[in-house]
Amino acid sequence: MADLPTDVEYYHTMEVPGFGLARGQWDLRGIVDKYLGNVSFAGKRVLEIGPASGFLTIEMEKRGASVVAVEVPDDPGWDYVPFPESVLAPTRKHRRATMARIKKAWWHTRKAYNSSARIVYANVYDLPDDLGSFDIALMGAVLLHTRAPLAIVEQCARRASTIVISDLYCQPLEGQPVCRLLPTTENKAYDAWWQFSTDLFRQFLTIMGFGSQHLSVYEDPRGIPLFTLTAVRPSATIQRK
Repeated sequence: MADLPTDVEYYHTMEVPGFGLARGQWDLRGIVDKYLGNVSFAGKRVLEIGPASGFLTIEMEKRGASVVAVEVPDDPGWDYVPFPESVLAPTRKHRRATMARIKKAWWHTRKAYNSSARIVYANVYDLPDDLGSFDIALMGAVLLHTRAPLAIVEQCARRASTIVISDLYCQPLEGQPVCRLLPTTENKAYDAWWQFSTDLFRQFLTIMGFGSQHLSVYEDPRGIPLFTLTAVRPSATIQRK
């Protein structure tokens, strides 16, 4: 086995052909199907928002999908919470370097797996029209990092017949269609905006015509609670495993 390049960083733990195990911040290997909503990806065209180092890109390809991933461009880069510059300035160089290594890891993963996935660097609040339409749009633990999460859901919902949203589960918020601002002056969480109730996405997707929905709540291997919501337009059908 060769050593992994020193200029890549893996966000998810995964096996990389020819290089062995790459360790990341998150390990979804034992819960992939739950995380992906137990949806059948065979023959499906998939829009993936925020692919990081490519773990889910490859897992969906393994399940028969054709994947187009959308990643944040270098400029303007990360969707920072607007703390004063005295808070943000020390983080910008590190965040930009981290994102550069994660982006390189996606390409490294693609090459190692001989993947056919595409990646587009674009403004996720205004996706390019030439992306076309999709069978499935996946937003995996990305919406909490964005200032306008429902705008991203709307962009995806206008292009895909099935929506899959996976994120951290916050039980105290359940029962109301709400989100809670995560950053405070004390925690200085500059890179994460929200905690969500699942009702927020369920109600919003119902408004957009996604009436058939399925919600699952589970834990990752560390015991962190997660949820996955799948929602389907009435004109579409979804095959579940």
